[in-house]
Amino acid sequence: MKNILQSSISQEQNLHQGYSISSYNRLLLVVKDLACVRTIEEIIEIVRLAARDLTNADGVTFVLRDGECCHYVDENAIGPLWKGMRFPLKSCISGWAMLNKQAAVIEDIYQDARIPIDAYKVTFVKSLVMVPIRIADPLGAIGAYWSTPHLATREEIELLEILTDTTAVAIANVQLFQKLTNQNALKDKFIAMLAHELRNPVAPISNGVQLLKLKLGETGAVGETVLMMQHQIKHLSKLIDELLDVSSITYGKISLNLEKVNLVDLVHQSINDHTQAIKRSNLTVVKDLPNTPVWAYVDPTRFFQIFGNLLDNALKFSKPDGTIWVDLSFIPGENGSGSVATLSVRDSGIGIDPTILSELFEPFTQGDRSLDRSRGGLGLGLSVVKSLVELHGGNVEASSRGIDLGAEFKVTLPVCEEIKTLDNDLEITEAAKKSLKILVIEDNDDSAFSLKAVLEYFGHEVTIARNGILGVQTAREFEPHIIICDIGLPEMDGFAVAEELSKDSKFTDSIMIALTGYGSQEDKQLALQSGFKCHLTKPVDFDILTAEIDRYFLASA
Repeated sequence: MKNILQSSISQEQNLHQGYSISSYNRLLLVVKDLACVRTIEEIIEIVRLAARDLTNADGVTFVLRDGECCHYVDENAIGPLWKGMRFPLKSCISGWAMLNKQAAVIEDIYQDARIPIDAYKVTFVKSLVMVPIRIADPLGAIGAYWSTPHLATREEIELLEILTDTTAVAIANVQLFQKLTNQNALKDKFIAMLAHELRNPVAPISNGVQLLKLKLGETGAVGETVLMMQHQIKHLSKLIDELLDVSSITYGKISLNLEKVNLVDLVHQSINDHTQAIKRSNLTVVKDLPNTPVWAYVDPTRFFQIFGNLLDNALKFSKPDGTIWVDLSFIPGENGSGSVATLSVRDSGIGIDPTILSELFEPFTQGDRSLDRSRGGLGLGLSVVKSLVELHGGNVEASSRGIDLGAEFKVTLPVCEEIKTLDNDLEITEAAKKSLKILVIEDNDDSAFSLKAVLEYFGHEVTIARNGILGVQTAREFEPHIIICDIGLPEMDGFAVAEELSKDSKFTDSIMIALTGYGSQEDKQLALQSGFKCHLTKPVDFDILTAEIDRYFLASA
């Protein structure tokens, strides 16, 4: 008899131990899942299923405190309970658990004065346990219910308590994540608005400086002053663009417009674009570029930004009479695959402190930390370079032998496996220029009249409209070849203007150009979707604007 009793006790202990191991393994999986969630809805879904599994209950509810009420947010049960309902804290058992900051364990609901019997009569519930979510300052509760009389075991209560503690941490994490997300959204909105507000006053200044350059030339004291002003305007515009790019890249809002292009041509063009800055710094650029094309799928605009930032960096940190070496080479892969191009920009400048090499590509990291801030910048350029290179499937690295020993930045990009030299490059001859009818829709008078002056200098007939509604009316009367339109217009924004004019057959052959202070990726996409042929940000470089206008000639020739 004694042996039989001992065997029975041993079997019961083994059974209990097996149940415990299984329950705690399940709980461990729940903890892992809750560590990854980002919304309250995900938490509720995980917890309402887990609570019933862990307790073998016939039903569970997930309750959140809502002011002075208990909100029965969700449930998982054999029959309906109170999903979606709200009850005063002092009139329900979940409220009692929260107010008293302890679990309520009830074997018979009909024998407990804390239970509102009328609310329970329509349910299957006979027994329950209600555990608050977070003891110190309860923000909700998890309830487990049984359809037959049941006194919750110590293990069931402990499992629920561990679950509610984990749920409390998960909710706190979600709330923190949502707070940071909201703050980042506000920051992004602020940066976008800041960029817009900065570009608006810079645009007419840039227009005026470019007009002076056209009329006065680049020689003499006045010409040199105009070039200096233009250089500083471009520097300010670059800082604005970097602010927006870092924010956009951080949240994955940058998309690439990949084209098959010759990297050799892009490097030559970018160096030519920096000719004035190179002369001003009295530097020598030594190029070592292939004689044959190196083809790669890249976004040309972003490539210019990558190489331009590296070249700007070399110019900034080089001493007068120094040298910058630009090398581009093609490295074939094994068995005809995995070929890459390496682009190196090396200078003889001040070098890089070894202590910051590892963090050089992080946002806001700068080599120049002196109080005079003589070299300027926000410490964002290299961060943008790294992100854009990686978006292209490449990588970038920096090296330096030390202070005053120069620095080198090397970009590696995948290239097209098929390397060919074109037999004959097609020559595109720009059509004979003629006077175009151009409508400028712009509410900023300084921007509108300075832009009008430059366009008229090129021989075009220009009309101005100061808001969107007037812009649409003027366009239908004037029937312009080119419509240059701001986005942030009163009464009718630029997107609506483009959509309205796109419906009119009069403008089938017209080109609509968005010229705006709003320069985010979303703004560009919305502009193209609305009917604009291209999106340009203020202040606009007139070489770029005239290139877009030239497309009209080529299309209509």
